[in-house]
Amino acid sequence: MNTVFKWIGIGLGGVVLLLAVFLTALYVRGGSLMTEPVSLPSEAVAAAPADSAALAWGQHLVQTHACSHCHGAQLEGAILADAPPFLMVAPNLTPGQGGIGATYTDADWERAIRHGVGQSGRGLAIMPSDAFAYLDDRELAAMVAYLKTIPAVDHVLPPTSIRPLGRILAGAGQLSTIDGLIDHERAHQTAPPPGPTVAFGAYRAHLCKACHGQDLLGAPHPEPGAPYSPSLASVKGWTEAEFVAAMRTGTRPGGTALDDKYMPWSSLGHMTDEELRALYLYLQTLPDARPGESV
Repeated sequence: MNTVFKWIGIGLGGVVLLLAVFLTALYVRGGSLMTEPVSLPSEAVAAAPADSAALAWGQHLVQTHACSHCHGAQLEGAILADAPPFLMVAPNLTPGQGGIGATYTDADWERAIRHGVGQSGRGLAIMPSDAFAYLDDRELAAMVAYLKTIPAVDHVLPPTSIRPLGRILAGAGQLSTIDGLIDHERAHQTAPPPGPTVAFGAYRAHLCKACHGQDLLGAPHPEPGAPYSPSLASVKGWTEAEFVAAMRTGTRPGGTALDDKYMPWSSLGHMTDEELRALYLYLQTLPDARPGESV
């Protein structure tokens, strides 16, 4: 009997050892994947304009692209998640103490916003650059110009860190940096003329793809535990006035509320009438939503 228990113990010890080796391999691989430098195409960055019109447009774009939802009302930064796999931090964007604004160059801003790559050359874990990669050079330059003027806020935060469980998940392919979702060779477009057109609506709708999928027909929300992001084709059943009202008030036709945490209507609602009409017109061209789906 003792011999039987002995071999069982040896067998269990072997399983534990193999599991430890496997998890160690995932940990090492995950750490490498999360910290390896990202190779980006060499491209000239448009000089950030400083005239009042460009700064106003840059402020508008920063507002409507929901930057404050993660970085705070003053773009002072915030801790977004403190969980076993990771500590996720949206950094202080201002030039105040603890902020990146004092050291970021125009090229640094461009890499972070459009490519999801930080000043260190490594991929950013949570910056939703897949939603911003499309930005026209002129729009990106206007955003950068505005970000360089925001008031300093002293707010020191710890950096984002991937903890051991997060490294294991990354090694298993369950966690990655945002840069891996972006085609860096085609990371921007030339914006069509602004106006209430399907073409301009299609351009602006790139902003919605990070949550609602590349075809806007629904996708798992990028935030763990968040509700599924439904197909935007359900908007085809709304009038233009209902769509604009939903974006401006957070209330759907019928009276139900949009959850601003997952559908940032309070930011998107600052789009101009022209932008919202263009977006509405484009959404009318999507294939029909699946039965029972609604925004």
